[in-house]
Amino acid sequence: MIPERIGQRIAALRQEHGWTQQELAEPLAISRVAVSHIEADISFPSERTVSLLAGLFKMSPHSLVEGTTYPQAKIDRLPTMVCCYSALEVDVALLQNDLTWLENVHGCSTYKTLEQEVVGKWRQKLEEWEGEILDKRHQGFLETARSHLKRVAGSLY
Repeated sequence: MIPERIGQRIAALRQEHGWTQQELAEPLAISRVAVSHIEADISFPSERTVSLLAGLFKMSPHSLVEGTTYPQAKIDRLPTMVCCYSALEVDVALLQNDLTWLENVHGCSTYKTLEQEVVGKWRQKLEEWEGEILDKRHQGFLETARSHLKRVAGSLY
């Protein structure tokens, strides 16, 4: 069986996520030209880059390179796991969890107080995130979080 080119796999995953080469390059702290060279198999990505790519694609580094032309010596130096979620993604998941909990306690005698606390906490947190420099992907997460909070909080937001 002929192994898949590592660059071809990375290009396919990038396209599945709807990202341009520039949008992929930014969180990797490499140039768009470097991404182009990797995808064209002009150069192999470093172990650092593979680890970051795996996190962005929500997979392990070994899964990313398995069955590809990535050199075995580099595979041997890859970590077994990497962080797959940014701090903003974690916050959005926690917000969603809080909002689901809030919907479940709707009707209890202290609901209004709980609603004010939860909405106030998350409004402040989202305002803090708005002050950050976010890429297009993270701006989408922030917009999703805002819409979820507005849907549940209504006039409190």
